[in-house]
Amino acid sequence: MEAFLYNLIRKPLLNQALFTLNKSNQTKEINEDYSKQGLLSRKKIKIDQIDNDENKLEGAQKFKYENEEQNEEVGLNNDMNIKFDEQRQDLILEYHLENSIQYISGQTLAQTMKLYDILIYDCRYLYEFQGGHIEGAKHLNHFTNLFEELFGATKQLNKIVVLYCEFSIKRSQEKYFEIRKLDRSINKYPKLTYNNLYLLSKGYSEFYKNFQYMCNGNYIPMNDILYEQELEREQQLRNIAKQKNRLKQIQKITGCLNMK
Repeated sequence: MEAFLYNLIRKPLLNQALFTLNKSNQTKEINEDYSKQGLLSRKKIKIDQIDNDENKLEGAQKFKYENEEQNEEVGLNNDMNIKFDEQRQDLILEYHLENSIQYISGQTLAQTMKLYDILIYDCRYLYEFQGGHIEGAKHLNHFTNLFEELFGATKQLNKIVVLYCEFSIKRSQEKYFEIRKLDRSINKYPKLTYNNLYLLSKGYSEFYKNFQYMCNGNYIPMNDILYEQELEREQQLRNIAKQKNRLKQIQKITGCLNMK
């Protein structure tokens, strides 16, 4: 009877003890897992923080470099604008700009001739020039060496140069751009030897009509039927001059290539 009662009491106590032990082991395993997970989490957080710090540093350096480049670019632009402003201040005559050409009116030229010692170049054909031209103008023929004429030992800084042909549409425009190209090749951009380079708007035909007293001789149109042979000859000479210029350019390019 006593043994039966003992077993009856002992069995529940044993079960309770086993249950408590199992629960304790489970709690221990969970805590160990949590501690491992916490360690891994801490490692991951630390790595992420390092990556973020590196990204922030790279971003700051990139921002610094971009700012430096922008500041340098702004500085260059400011210097360039100052140079352009200085050039604009050097411009003497009132003009209007069209297709990168500085045009002056006949009225402006007439007034300028009274006030300044200027260079005036007639870009028409020889028979046109001999028939009549603006007072003091010099004829630019097909073979005139513009470099020697304007950029040789006698070149004058800030000198006023005016070009014209019959209507200032083609021949004088070609000479204008030739002079500008030479000027750019000689000087460091944007500096120019002949900043005051102008084209006479509407050419000799209009100037002669309004200021005949400032012209020597008369006005012979390019297509005057009395000068058909002269026109043909001048056009042939013009083509020969263009071919020679092209040949010089080709020789210059091939010479540069051979040097390389």
